[in-house]
Amino acid sequence: MVGTFIDIFWIAVQAIGIVLLVDIIAGGVHWAEDTFWTEETPVLGRMLIAPSIVHHTKGGENALLQKHWARSSRSLLVTAPLLLLAAWLLGILSWQVWLFVIVGACSQQVHRFSHTPTVRTPAFIRLLQRYRIIQAPAEHWRHHRGEHNTHYCVVTPYSNPVLDRIGFWRGLERVLVPIFGAPRREDLRDKPWYRSAGFLQRQLQ
Repeated sequence: MVGTFIDIFWIAVQAIGIVLLVDIIAGGVHWAEDTFWTEETPVLGRMLIAPSIVHHTKGGENALLQKHWARSSRSLLVTAPLLLLAAWLLGILSWQVWLFVIVGACSQQVHRFSHTPTVRTPAFIRLLQRYRIIQAPAEHWRHHRGEHNTHYCVVTPYSNPVLDRIGFWRGLERVLVPIFGAPRREDLRDKPWYRSAGFLQRQLQ
């Protein structure tokens, strides 16, 4: 009996950890989209940066909803089966991998739900938001206030308070902005280490 309880507890801990890991990775991608590159950047500019800029303009917060959900999650839906295939070929396809891939593939849709008007949000999703299983609109809206430089994670309401409190994103910026540059981050321009064009970009010019 004790052994069964320990097994269930360990499975729950792993599941929670995997969901939080996906949340942090999704937040990292979100942070990178908001920090590096421009609309003119080859491939990424049109695919990621231009939609991100529109999404953060006043009145454009809900531009995400104007796309079909499959289109807005296109890159995730393509990546998900590739990750599963790679895990299978490596012999590591487990329930943990399945959970990681499924939650990751759904992360953009969870983001969409945080922008969806309540009357259009499915009752089940509203229940998940109410009981803080997935991120609710009020939590995500904190990212869209001010300079859009906090609350990057979009899956759960638990990662952002911790990462923002410990200065996780500010630390990454301190290390990576001098290397890669951050041409769109007006809030960083007063930092002595800020670079519009980073070290690598200057070497290529």
